[in-house]
Amino acid sequence: MELKEKEQLIKDILNEIEDKKQELVETSKYIWNNPEIGYQEFKAKDILINVLEKEGFEIQRDIGKVASAFSAVKNGKGKGPKVAIMSEYDALPGIGHACGHNLFSVASIGAALGISKVLDRIDGSVVVIGTPAEEATVPNAGGKAILIEEGVFDNIDAAMICHAEGRTIVERLLVAAASIDVVFTGKAAHAGGSPHEGINALTAGLLTINNINAIRQHFLPRVIVNPIITEGGVTANTIPDKCAMKLSVRADKRNVLQYVMDKVENCIKAAAMVTGCKYEIDMDRKIYEDLIPNHELSLAFRDSLNILGVDYIESEEANYAWDAGNVSYICPTIAPYIKIGSEELVGHTEDFKNASNSEEGFAGMIIGAKAMALTILDYLTSPHLRDRAKEEFKRKIASSN
Repeated sequence: MELKEKEQLIKDILNEIEDKKQELVETSKYIWNNPEIGYQEFKAKDILINVLEKEGFEIQRDIGKVASAFSAVKNGKGKGPKVAIMSEYDALPGIGHACGHNLFSVASIGAALGISKVLDRIDGSVVVIGTPAEEATVPNAGGKAILIEEGVFDNIDAAMICHAEGRTIVERLLVAAASIDVVFTGKAAHAGGSPHEGINALTAGLLTINNINAIRQHFLPRVIVNPIITEGGVTANTIPDKCAMKLSVRADKRNVLQYVMDKVENCIKAAAMVTGCKYEIDMDRKIYEDLIPNHELSLAFRDSLNILGVDYIESEEANYAWDAGNVSYICPTIAPYIKIGSEELVGHTEDFKNASNSEEGFAGMIIGAKAMALTILDYLTSPHLRDRAKEEFKRKIASSN
């Protein structure tokens, strides 16, 4: 593609997003004012679809057997690669949009509108995939993992999404994570009169924690196991016959996570064996796999930020988990973070919630939309970028197994 032609495409994309800026801001405000938890995000879904539908996107509702998911497709002038822009729009219980999903669900829509302005001049297609229930606060959370299982990402060549932060970070390597529920069942007895007749379920829970603590020194770096007891008895005069626990398990890679989970299960089994309790293990959400940013695509995103004159951090590691990581095992994926407020912002707080409905937050939303749209343009118009991204993806997936 000639340089002048590329420059005109860039100009048209950025102008389109600027023209739609007010509508995008109002859409974000509506979602912020109408927070919905995972799998109940129907107001957010409807307003996002409405914006896309009137711009000529082909809408498919209720994809992947998930009622609050959707897809919106627009094709270019000829066959070519298909890029997915993920949009997540669930809120947190009680506090609302304290993770910025109201901003970057809309940033994805803005990116789609921007690139759609020039699709009649280039090959390929773009699809917005509405991915519910990212927050691990509802049963069966991990909407992206579910949509992957249902084949929604089967024909996607590359995928992207942005997230809110106090800084702009091009590549953030996130961990794999799982949430485990454990219930020990023992036998109640009077703690004073006949303690020998009881089977203490609380003791099994405490032993589980002690067993985990005993092997912590053997964990690899970035492995975190955090257990809590949510139920451990009703009265001190009764041997507890039930102990309920929740455990958060994190590791830098999904294979390491599985290894640690096996060790944790051994700790549970040992506690049950010593006390004579029975136990049940349940996982109420999907495993969130570690996020592997595609470096070649990240370089294109970085170049887009340079065009926009935005300062950024190249890369860092963090112990957060995100179901975008599951997508990064399916196709080349990027999931950069965009500044929406002060560097001291901490997610899932009132300050973060307020930043998600602020002028600086909306500015970050538009930056994310523009940077994703320009990155998609690079991907669709550069066979060399596509080849490099694909080869990197194959290499990293092979090394992770």
